[in-house]
Amino acid sequence: MTIPDLGNPSTYLAGFPYREVAALRRTSPVAWIPEPASGSFGGGPGFWYLTRHADVVTAGRHPEVFSSYAGGTWLRDVSPHELEIQRQAMLNIDPPTHVRMRKIINKAFTPRVVEAMTDSIDRHAANVVASLGAGGEIDWVQNVASELPLLVLADILGVPTTERHLLFDWTNRMIGFDDPDAVDRRSYVTAFQELFAYARKKTAQKRAAPTEDVWSLVVNAEVDGEYLNDEQLDRFFQLLLIAGNETTRNMFNGAVVLLADNPDQWELLRAQPNLMPQAIEEILRMSPPIMQFRRTCIRDTELSGQPIKAGDKVVLSYAAANRDEAVFDNPDTFDITRENNPHLSFGFGTHFCLGSGFARLEGRTLLTKLFDRFPKIEVTGEPVRLRSNFVNGITKLPVRLST
Repeated sequence: MTIPDLGNPSTYLAGFPYREVAALRRTSPVAWIPEPASGSFGGGPGFWYLTRHADVVTAGRHPEVFSSYAGGTWLRDVSPHELEIQRQAMLNIDPPTHVRMRKIINKAFTPRVVEAMTDSIDRHAANVVASLGAGGEIDWVQNVASELPLLVLADILGVPTTERHLLFDWTNRMIGFDDPDAVDRRSYVTAFQELFAYARKKTAQKRAAPTEDVWSLVVNAEVDGEYLNDEQLDRFFQLLLIAGNETTRNMFNGAVVLLADNPDQWELLRAQPNLMPQAIEEILRMSPPIMQFRRTCIRDTELSGQPIKAGDKVVLSYAAANRDEAVFDNPDTFDITRENNPHLSFGFGTHFCLGSGFARLEGRTLLTKLFDRFPKIEVTGEPVRLRSNFVNGITKLPVRLST
């Protein structure tokens, strides 16, 4: 079996290589993956690739061995300067600092806060569906999948909905750094500059005049007299922007592709709309918005009998773990009635996604309204995928909506 170049963003232009990774899990569940030079990439040291659910969970739950801070969470190494910048973000911080930050931020992401946004999410979803008129041929990504997350994100951040496309532009430029068709290096750098300047302005406004939105709660939240500093707030604003926009958008993209490819499940969901919560979980399992994260081993250890040395890179493949036959019956089958579904698409443990409650609520709300309005949804062309080894992204998806 030929092992794909799993560090190369181009490998994922045809979608995640599930078949090859499943074979890898059977023969070498903790596999060494070289990083050959390609394009402008000069090559890297290689990494251990985890494909078993149990190994991914073990590595993710032990930051004292598998660190987010030591080398960051991007698969390919970054410069020391970029790494220092990344270490301001929660994704790239280990306990105990991460725990202190999380205690502060948790105050803004309680079930009560999510529930308080139910009406506004319902209203936004209704408006998105209404804007589609009689349906017909549309770009699903532009007209549906990106719109609701942007509207909800504007509410979360307490910014005018008229500025939501600024958020969309910054997200695309930050995430698309691996895709030559998406962004150039200068545009990537200036996206951060523009975003952080905007975030500082909003932070100052929320400190001077607190409001009820989530960003105001984050800015003014404290535990034992400790607040997030300006650099931490900049990076958390960035994290909310990406997690609240890019990942939710691609959850919707995964939903329509899976349902179009599995018409029996589409008909079942129409007949039994009470299955929507289970359907959302199965969509997340089968098409995780984030495919994988990197860690750095900081002391000699082993996983599944494979020795791993301090300094080695380790990649936790959520996409592979979500189809581990040791955990999921018929793992490659899309089954919206699946009840035992411990997927890892929102992370787990220390790095469990704070915004998962918002994403699930958005998913249930929009898809229910959309499917009520358009009983027939067809994918009419091949999806155009983002060149990324991180985000399971679709940038264009032609769809036909009909009643």
